[in-house]
Amino acid sequence: MNKPLEIEVTYTANIARVKLRGRLDTPGVDRIEAKFTSAVVPEGRNTVVDLSEVSFIASMGLRMFIGLAKALKRNNAKLVLFAPQSQVNEIFTTVVLREIMPIVVDEAEAMRFAAT
Repeated sequence: MNKPLEIEVTYTANIARVKLRGRLDTPGVDRIEAKFTSAVVPEGRNTVVDLSEVSFIASMGLRMFIGLAKALKRNNAKLVLFAPQSQVNEIFTTVVLREIMPIVVDEAEAMRFAAT
């Protein structure tokens, strides 16, 4: 059985750093979406998301990221994803997610995107 999706949120200055571990499938998104949203949207924090330990993403995961990006944009904040595993990155490429939000290679680049 797969471990449930985990979320860890830390704050550095005006940037929220989110680490996800597990599968962004429907049960995973149901488990973390409210916590994720409440951690970053109300204060309009620029947010970087570490996907290096996310092994799978389903349509619900894509919907969550798009919804968060739109909510943050309304508060003049950004959502930047970084370090997706190859299987997850292929899905991002297929659905052209990079046209909605930056998806970069590593945390340093994500922090640069979020700070500008």
